[in-house]
Amino acid sequence: MISLPSILRTTWRGLLMLPTAVIAQEPATASTPPAPVAPPPAEVTLSTGLDYSCGDYGFAADTEVFAVPLTVAYATGPWRFQVSQAWLSVDGPASVVLTGAQAGGAAGRPVSSRESGIGDLWLGATYRSLPFGPDLEVAFTGRLKVGTANEDKGLGTGENDYYAQFDFSRAFGVTTPYLTVGYRWLGANAVYPLRDGAYFSAGFVRQLSGPTQAGLAVDWRARVVSGGDPACELTAFATHHLDERWSLQGYALTGLTDASPDFGLGASVNYRF
Repeated sequence: MISLPSILRTTWRGLLMLPTAVIAQEPATASTPPAPVAPPPAEVTLSTGLDYSCGDYGFAADTEVFAVPLTVAYATGPWRFQVSQAWLSVDGPASVVLTGAQAGGAAGRPVSSRESGIGDLWLGATYRSLPFGPDLEVAFTGRLKVGTANEDKGLGTGENDYYAQFDFSRAFGVTTPYLTVGYRWLGANAVYPLRDGAYFSAGFVRQLSGPTQAGLAVDWRARVVSGGDPACELTAFATHHLDERWSLQGYALTGLTDASPDFGLGASVNYRF
């Protein structure tokens, strides 16, 4: 089962979408009570891009995967809701599951020729600002993968998957380290006898000059097939805010096990309404 980068994928994508500046306020005095802080306005973000990965995944031949994801997100107060789906093109013997916390392993496709089509539908909800102190930011995310991808073409398993995770982050000046810990319940069938398991991601985001941020992340996921490897990748990423509405993101990764691609890269453009 291929580990394929997706526009949903890791916590660093969410961290890079945060504002790059904080408005300074006058300190409160004993005679001047602090003014109430208005909640941020609701906003909609539309994202699309291109993901590419290539690897042998333990097979004799490489498998190449192209993905063109489309994501719509709605944020209001501490809540963020997200819907995502991608067009996929897969060429090679290894099967692919496009996930928000990616699958790993080495399951074979029913066919090895190039196939393309619509991938699985992803639904997600995140609640930020859990009460863990003023400096530590904690968020909880639940995701549902609806098995809409064509199983016969090897574009998905045809089953629904469920994910739950906690994200922890804290800013230290211009650097924000983060940790994600989660668990996934994978739908299984005779063709894809998948195993449930844990996953985690750790890394940091650093504010560079102007509206640019960059960072590094390590992603690990438990094996999804008996006898397979766990998946693990090292990813470098960056974003650049063109203005208050437009931003660009890019990443490059290298896999550290047979359950991960040898390399992958991607870019996305985001517009905030």
